[in-house]
Amino acid sequence: MERQQTEGPAVREGIEKHLRASSLSEPIPAVVYCDAHSEEARSVSIHPQVERLLAKPALAASQAREFWEACLHPEDRERILAEHRRALHQGRPLTCEYRLLGTGGQIRWVLDQASVVRDADGTMRLHGVLYDITARKALEEALASRDTILQALAYAAEYFLIHSRTEVTLETVLGRLGEAARVSRVYVFENHQAPDGTLLTSQRYEWTAEGISSQKGNPHLQNFPVQAGGFSRWIETFLQGEPIYGLIEDFPPSERPVLQAQGILSLVAAPIFVNGTLWGFIGFDDCLSPRQWNAVEIDALKTAAHLVGAMLQKKRSEDLLDQATRNLEKEVAEKTAELREANARLHEELRRRQEAQARLSESERRYRELYERSRDGYVRTDFRGVILECNRPFASMLGYADPKEIVGVSCRDMTPPQRFDAITKAMRTLLMERGFSDRFEKQLIRKDGSLLDVEVRMYLHKNTEGTPDSIWTFIQDITDRKLAEQERLRAQKLESLGLLAGGIAHDFNNILTGILGHISLIKHAAKMGAPLIDRLEHVEKACLRAQELTRQLLTFAKGGAPIKKTGSLQDLIRDCTEFSLRGTPCRCRFDLAEDLWLVDYDAAQMSQVIQNLVINAHQAMPHGGLVTVSAHNVVVGDGADPPLPPGRYVRVSVRDQGVGIPKEHLDAVFDPYFTTKKDGSGLGLPTAYSIVKRHDGHITVRSTPGKGTEMVFYLPASTADGAEPAAEDMDGPLACSGRLLLMDDDPIVREVLSAMLEQLGFETEEAHEGMEALSRYEKALAAGRPFAAVILDLTVPGGVGGREIIQKIRALDPSVRAVASSGYANDPVMAQPHAFGFSGVIAKPYRMEDLEKVLRTVLRNRLERDRKPHGKP
Repeated sequence: MERQQTEGPAVREGIEKHLRASSLSEPIPAVVYCDAHSEEARSVSIHPQVERLLAKPALAASQAREFWEACLHPEDRERILAEHRRALHQGRPLTCEYRLLGTGGQIRWVLDQASVVRDADGTMRLHGVLYDITARKALEEALASRDTILQALAYAAEYFLIHSRTEVTLETVLGRLGEAARVSRVYVFENHQAPDGTLLTSQRYEWTAEGISSQKGNPHLQNFPVQAGGFSRWIETFLQGEPIYGLIEDFPPSERPVLQAQGILSLVAAPIFVNGTLWGFIGFDDCLSPRQWNAVEIDALKTAAHLVGAMLQKKRSEDLLDQATRNLEKEVAEKTAELREANARLHEELRRRQEAQARLSESERRYRELYERSRDGYVRTDFRGVILECNRPFASMLGYADPKEIVGVSCRDMTPPQRFDAITKAMRTLLMERGFSDRFEKQLIRKDGSLLDVEVRMYLHKNTEGTPDSIWTFIQDITDRKLAEQERLRAQKLESLGLLAGGIAHDFNNILTGILGHISLIKHAAKMGAPLIDRLEHVEKACLRAQELTRQLLTFAKGGAPIKKTGSLQDLIRDCTEFSLRGTPCRCRFDLAEDLWLVDYDAAQMSQVIQNLVINAHQAMPHGGLVTVSAHNVVVGDGADPPLPPGRYVRVSVRDQGVGIPKEHLDAVFDPYFTTKKDGSGLGLPTAYSIVKRHDGHITVRSTPGKGTEMVFYLPASTADGAEPAAEDMDGPLACSGRLLLMDDDPIVREVLSAMLEQLGFETEEAHEGMEALSRYEKALAAGRPFAAVILDLTVPGGVGGREIIQKIRALDPSVRAVASSGYANDPVMAQPHAFGFSGVIAKPYRMEDLEKVLRTVLRNRLERDRKPHGKP
């Protein structure tokens, strides 16, 4: 509750003392005041600085309150008085903004910040400071005005883009701009010239606020002479891109009469440029107050001028377009007669086209009938392989009732993944180069998951502009053909197997005859006391021949996995060729690339390939001739011949000048035991074929009867660096002391192997299967008498073989030196012994020299390892 009391002299004196104590008489950049509230009175003391703020003298202290309340803006007075009373009553700080009236009604905005202080006598006081924020408020109002104008400009720009009639659009825009800028009048003047070249300007558009007189009918504003009328300053300023603005009373005397006659107190005028030329100007009048225009508003109104310029430029373009349209219509009218004649010709052409269209429709009907009733499938896809359309036969091939079921499906989803990328890339390369692909075979995945064999050919489809837009694919079901081929191949294989069985029986009977015959002679010679060495050598030769036969059979059937090393084929080709032709009447010519790429190959197996091919060439020319052996680098592309994955290959060719191979025999040259030679075995080329296949290569034959034959094989180039390990010294002494453990399920093998090891100076222990070998090895370690090495048979029927037991032995002794022994050359351990924990391999059958060589390597490696200092690799 506010207490209304009469002000007493004692209270007033206390307030004035408080102001003096607070140094309120010193000049400061704000107005300080003290509002006191006691039991006796309410009083206000205001610093004299208020005179500078309001530009009028302050009253005496006794009248300060009346002075302050009189200066409050009428719209703010009740609110501010209430807030002061509330602050004094509640003892809370005060912060508020309001307006004060100065001399001549000038408005000053202040920020009032005060805090409540209670004196010792209990009097409540507001100690406050009034900050002049008039400039800030003016800036806020200017920014708000700018934002409003910019919003109007955004509306104008949108309205300008939507509506085509410039006159209506411009009048609407002027109205929005006038309301946003809070002006009395907005208008647009256009410059033009009199016949004598005098610069004139005329008002073209106008908007006026409510209660403001319009100047649309003012004749003085039409064809107004700019220079003669005293407005040269405007043109000069406009040409510099700058606006004219300010109070009319501050304008030059030559300009005032025309402006004041329209009731203008203040204005802003900005130039309008169209195509870089001063077209005219836009003006904003204030007829109600002498308005001071700030820079923010002026910039916004200049932007409005630019927008109006764009609109007028659009109008000029529209006028030009209208004129061009009228000219065109005139020209069209003039050409009407010609067009009538042309129209008659057009009708005739249309009739002919309709007839052609009818024929085309009939052709399309026949094509559609063929398309739907054909036994073959037709599919159109995009370049990603997505099906765009297909015929019913194709859908039926895959087990679908309706072609729509597979429209939108990717061909990738219908092709086995291992075939899709290679086939697609290869065929599309040809397709883009020449417009169609070769015929090729592939498999498709049916709806039930089964595979369908098809033959495919693709054609590039182009649109009416000649640009490729899709791919047509013709698909033929070749299931029946494949079945027939399989039956034919099965019959050929049975025939080949018959040849193979007969050949094996024949060769082994011959070998066994030799072995049995020589054994009989040895037994007879032993009874007679004759030397046995010659007969034994013959037995050994027969055994080696049997070994070679079994090696060739294994190589052909499944083969020993090649033990590959990286290197060049150059030396191997030269050595094998020269050796195979030594003592023959044939000459040899080499054509070997100097930069031949390295390959990963088994030297022994590849020697056999080259020797077989060279021997075949020699046998084709029994009376002599030229054998040409060449090797070159080639790059195999997608879908190319030979049928190999794309990449780098080494191509090796052996060409003779012999009688050639008859065409009917070409398909059988790689069949086992097929031969046209009287003394041929029929295993040379099948063996070469099998070896090349296991090297991921391809071998083929070309022959012309009477001119010669060329055998060609391809091997993939290596990705390794080709470094080869240094050759081991095999002439050093073999560590012939020590104990060896041998494990084999065949007692005959154990007996002969023990005898050979004893001949080499070793003490041996025998085991018939893996677990027994493990037990013996463990006992030897426990007794302090470890084995120098172990020889383990890989395959033990009904027992544990070497592949399984080596891991258990190595768990006992990580440094164990183990040799794998097997009669199965295709066992993967024989190709990569170290990957399975073995130090070396020896293939059955073998001689004592072979055994010595393997043991020398294994034991020497161990000795070298044992000699290395402890802790070093």
